[in-house]
Amino acid sequence: MILKNKLNLIVSGMILALGQAHAQNFNNNDESYDPSKHVWEYTYQLAEGDPLVFQQWHLQNTGQTAGAANPGKAGIDLNLDFTHRRGIFGQGINIAIIDDGLATYHPDLTANVTQGDTANPNPYLFQYFSAGRNRVDNHGTMVAGIAAASAFNDKGGRGVAPYATLTGANLIGNQANVPSLALAIRSVMDMDGAVHPMNKFTDARVINQSIGYTFSDPTIYNTYRGFFDNISSVQQTAATQSHGGRGAISIKSAGNDHFIGGRWSDREKGELTLVYPNAYALPAYNTSVADPGNANFWNVTVSALNANGTLANYSSGGSAVLLAAPAGEYGDHSPAIVTTDLPKWCKDQAQNQCEYPVYTNGMNGTSAAAPALSGATALIMSANHQLSWRDVKHLMITTATQVHADSEARMIADFEAIPSWQVNGAGLAFHNDYGFGLVNVDAAVEKALQTGPILPALKIREYDVATTSDTTIDDDFSATDSVHTQTESLTIEGVQVRLNLDHERLGDLSVELISPSNTRSVLLHAGTDLEGSKFENTLLLSNHFYGESAKGDWTLRIIDTNAKDSWSERTYDVPSGTFNDNSIVNLPQRADKFQSNNTQPGNLTGWSIRFYGH
Repeated sequence: MILKNKLNLIVSGMILALGQAHAQNFNNNDESYDPSKHVWEYTYQLAEGDPLVFQQWHLQNTGQTAGAANPGKAGIDLNLDFTHRRGIFGQGINIAIIDDGLATYHPDLTANVTQGDTANPNPYLFQYFSAGRNRVDNHGTMVAGIAAASAFNDKGGRGVAPYATLTGANLIGNQANVPSLALAIRSVMDMDGAVHPMNKFTDARVINQSIGYTFSDPTIYNTYRGFFDNISSVQQTAATQSHGGRGAISIKSAGNDHFIGGRWSDREKGELTLVYPNAYALPAYNTSVADPGNANFWNVTVSALNANGTLANYSSGGSAVLLAAPAGEYGDHSPAIVTTDLPKWCKDQAQNQCEYPVYTNGMNGTSAAAPALSGATALIMSANHQLSWRDVKHLMITTATQVHADSEARMIADFEAIPSWQVNGAGLAFHNDYGFGLVNVDAAVEKALQTGPILPALKIREYDVATTSDTTIDDDFSATDSVHTQTESLTIEGVQVRLNLDHERLGDLSVELISPSNTRSVLLHAGTDLEGSKFENTLLLSNHFYGESAKGDWTLRIIDTNAKDSWSERTYDVPSGTFNDNSIVNLPQRADKFQSNNTQPGNLTGWSIRFYGH
């Protein structure tokens, strides 16, 4: 038995090898040993002790099927094997699951659940009817298992950080006990009226949000600005004033809004036809505009990878994505995620009609990617407790693995609507689908063990930008530019733009920001399912410029691409995780969603820019 509660901290600068019974020494006399390789470039077998762990491809992808008809691609995983072999399992880190509650009595969760000052709610276990379908509140339980299910107990699988502790907050369940996201965050951080010290073992250092919104009206942020700003303010407090200033990090799912509709074109083969609200099969939604929470700097927004190492067919993308994490497809033609499920749920209060799933191999969505990243974050934090949330974020960015390296730019005729991988002015590769890439736990942990605090104090600078009188947006691919000259030196960690404009068909617009280093970040790609006729203080975030210098000219560029005169569909091959060649077919706009082209030029009415950095 491993006494995981005896030690909760990793003393600065050295590792306390908790779990040595499961350690594996690498034999440097072996013929395969190469001293020029980094430790994270080797593959170590995961220790036994959990019967389902060898189907958990997100932990170690060996090409297993996880119950699907087709395998994944070996190596597409979190690369955490050496970290676990070192005995780093998330000790001393609490992960808050803000969701529909979690089954605190699950045999693979109960040992890690901590009450703290906030009671952990049990989910409502009885089947109920909502939004036209029968539902069961098992989402938070599946999420929690990905992040921190127990290890070495001969039950089920294991979490990414199996010695981290868990706190649940029921925000979206049938019997929710917190009325808002801001209050849920306050509860898991033990904030009261004044800011609490928030340094206890039971206060979250990782706040998982496998939740979100999908809005087609870009004025929604301004309409509910107080609501969204309150969430941002609470997250800022958690990030800057908790755990002795080291802070808590908020992880958020990007959204599952890549397409506007879909159908099986060949279910047996696993061919899925996806429908898009534009003529070029460009994604239906953008992370920042569809969900203002993704444009919040205090969130780390994560997209979803399938087991083949490409973007899962449903996953949203955009410049607000920071990293990618494994989530899978649907579990039939291609692997989904193996995790905990409700140990019991019943259709009746008398509990005469009950099911006992306990585990599932069908969890997916960016809801699954978020806890994978939350667990990874907990591992890095537990390797070196000195590191701040920004230090950990920095390590994940600078060690991430570039996936889908041969991906191609997405085009509207000759116009590059969404670039492929681009190297920014700081030498970091970025992609709107994947951010800086797939989190690489072993590489980040190795660096965490060799360093102390990394980044100096955070600076935030905001500027209103004066627009010229000639700010019309013409319907001819010509660029409407507005320039802000930044005189203060700052190393960038994130850039926000607050945008105001008028236009009769917003889905035609491409909004770009070009840095002094000539890095072009697409803040909003053309062809989205936007409705209305204006942007009103609409918030857009780009992580693309991380590490660049802010000093110099920043150009906001708006282009009317005329992308929406027809819709399109495209065939996605689920087993391979790729789109079929030459499968784009144009469709007429759906009658109830028809948008005629603008009859007048649009107009940029104002914008501001905010820099986060050091």
